[in-house]
Amino acid sequence: MTFAALRALQAIIAAGIDDIERVFASESASGARSADGSPSTDFPALDVPGDPDSRAEALMSHPEVLSAVARIVSAADHLAATVRAPFLTLCNAGMGYHLTGCLRFLEAAHIPELLSNAGPDGMLAGDIARRVGVDASTTGHILRLLATHHLLREVRPDCFALNRISALLDSGKTFEALSQRKEWKYDGRGQKAAFFAVNSDELFKAGAYLTDMLLPHAVTDDAALPPAAFNLSQRTATPYWAWLEAPGNEARLARFGCAMGGSQGWEEVALQALGDHPFPELPDGAVVVDVGGGIGATTVRLAERFARLKFIVQDRAPVCRLGEEALRARNPEMLSSGRSVRAPAVFLVRTVCHDWPDDFARRILLQLRRAAGPMTRLVIGEHILPYAVAGARDGATEHAPALADIAGARDVQLLRGARWPLLANLGTASANVYWMDLTMKTIFNGKERTLPEHVALAASAGWRVVRVSGIEGSLFGHIVALPGPLPADVAAQSGAELRARL
Repeated sequence: MTFAALRALQAIIAAGIDDIERVFASESASGARSADGSPSTDFPALDVPGDPDSRAEALMSHPEVLSAVARIVSAADHLAATVRAPFLTLCNAGMGYHLTGCLRFLEAAHIPELLSNAGPDGMLAGDIARRVGVDASTTGHILRLLATHHLLREVRPDCFALNRISALLDSGKTFEALSQRKEWKYDGRGQKAAFFAVNSDELFKAGAYLTDMLLPHAVTDDAALPPAAFNLSQRTATPYWAWLEAPGNEARLARFGCAMGGSQGWEEVALQALGDHPFPELPDGAVVVDVGGGIGATTVRLAERFARLKFIVQDRAPVCRLGEEALRARNPEMLSSGRSVRAPAVFLVRTVCHDWPDDFARRILLQLRRAAGPMTRLVIGEHILPYAVAGARDGATEHAPALADIAGARDVQLLRGARWPLLANLGTASANVYWMDLTMKTIFNGKERTLPEHVALAASAGWRVVRVSGIEGSLFGHIVALPGPLPADVAAQSGAELRARL
């Protein structure tokens, strides 16, 4: 790394700020007014809870702002890693588990609700400690670590307040109702609190056992499914979904369901583009099967856009019953008791394969391949991991030749703005999807996949990938495949033989 590279990173940060300011200035010029009536839309402040309905927060989703933010975050972290002593960078990574532990304490003790009531003047650590039943010194030290990472604000010594980040954990309930268990926390605004509660509880504990799972001394009594770090952390051979549904885990199960509502931001942008292909070109009455579609939230959005198509949601029986109840209450006109006997035009498989190791994900896709017609499309909705290689947007990876015939492959591997000296995946600006990758590994032995891994998985089950698409600001993409040759090990088997094997 040379001074020229350091200056280049500095320039990327400055250019990103200029781009954001240009968008905000344009908004101000269009007539937007700030709270005091002045024609100004300023960038949201870190030190105060944000207003989700403000124009400034809305502008944070502007495509040019999203792109600039990604470049700034990537360059700033790259710059910090370069100039900081390597030992201190390792300390931050190696002892970062304390940040997660402190975040769990903050949420589980309902401190965001306390601080929300306290307002911008904050609350003394001693007063917080008395309310939550923990000593004042420990409470202050935990909150100070969070403030050091800009997750809270220390207004004055030992006095803390919410900021734009920690305010997201405020469920909107009162501290008294939550601490006395008179009200359920995880609904409505509590979705984000639920999401981070799940991550800082069982998922965090599972992550601590990743090495124990991977190295030879990690063993399990369950030979049917490879052991996951989750199983080691909870001393159970029961897979995660069954464990959540076991007696004694009712609160965790309910919390997890709510948490999924708090995580939708990761794929919400991509969901808006889901209907671009291949749905508009399908003939009237074509059948779309949403495999593992939960209660049908995605299908409902597609059905609203493409009323001329027929949709089927497949999932476990209890989940389908919940979906039927939800539709009966909100969209009864979408329910039908009929069954289509036509070959599906589309199998939609969103956020399913990442729950499974390759061998098990292949079984799912093989079943769909055997049920497909000659022109049935498979649409896989998953995160697509770019490589963390160095290089500009016109760089190439060693896998590029194998992907040359796939429309859109280039754009999902080298992100917009990834110019020298930034990484092709924009580094920590894309960190969330890599966190999710290891979460899938520790909980299910699954994984998020690179595009070559998606293509190889599909081919192993007799599907030929022809198109991949994403959308600016998201690493969630849609992979479209057509039926290809069945793998040699299953081509000669009958449907009954294959089902018995699977």
